[in-house]
Amino acid sequence: MLDIDYKVMKLLYRYNDLKVGAIAKKLGVPHSIVGSCIKRLEDKGYVIYHRYRPVILSSKGKELAIELTRHARLLELLLINEFNLNPTNAHSECEKFNLLFSCELINKICQRYDHPKSCPCGEEILSSSGCFCEKEI
Repeated sequence: MLDIDYKVMKLLYRYNDLKVGAIAKKLGVPHSIVGSCIKRLEDKGYVIYHRYRPVILSSKGKELAIELTRHARLLELLLINEFNLNPTNAHSECEKFNLLFSCELINKICQRYDHPKSCPCGEEILSSSGCFCEKEI
């Protein structure tokens, strides 16, 4: 998954549905970049898009977004507990490398911290399919 795809998935999960122009504005990237991203995500079955209408996550897309969020929050937990970063810095750092970690490693982090229900900043750690991801992102 490309970084832009990740960012768009997170936005759509957070705001439910947005038009392509609104996504481009929120991310500070050209409309054409977001359009290409939406096409990729649509081809993979993660979004539903009809021209001039808001982009919405499909059920498959929602599952992926939950898993991406879970990865990010577990990585934040690791950075805070192991490297004493504050929650703001941990969040910022995790955004830079979230997609580099395998599901296997994320699951090990989850197990190491006894399947936490929330990260230190208080956000809930969601589970898409139990405490594991079934395939690589």
